[in-house]
Amino acid sequence: MRASLQVVMLNLQHAAYQSTPGAPIKDYGPQGKGPMGEYLRPTTEAEAEQRRPDFERLSAELRERDPGTYAAWAADFEFWRAGDLNVRMPPVDAYEKRDEDGLRIFRDHRLVNTRETAAWFGHPERKAFVWSCARCGFTGHDGDLIGGKWCTNTKEGRG
Repeated sequence: MRASLQVVMLNLQHAAYQSTPGAPIKDYGPQGKGPMGEYLRPTTEAEAEQRRPDFERLSAELRERDPGTYAAWAADFEFWRAGDLNVRMPPVDAYEKRDEDGLRIFRDHRLVNTRETAAWFGHPERKAFVWSCARCGFTGHDGDLIGGKWCTNTKEGRG
């Protein structure tokens, strides 16, 4: 049975973190802190190399099944991978809904990843990419979008 596209995107997101040396991953080892020994630590070179085949396989599957989503996500993924790995990686499924110009659609916003970062919900050590709406000027990270309003400059008149 073939996995749904959503499952492929979720697994690709997970494999992308695990196949990137230095990317923060959760560890449940005995030296951990917090519930169940969970703590964040950087992915080692050996761990990343071990997970690379999964990442390549899932990338190829998404590229085959939904080339537009893959292309939109891959550009931002490579930017993330070359920069500050403590910034939250853009989620693969965020690129699934796009307009005719390739801009991400969320709550009628037409969003561009500015590739700037902001603190994630007031935690200066945790950052996320900032998105900007080409129609109404809204800016914020994914958490701001989820809790935010609909685009105020739409044909449907929401907002």
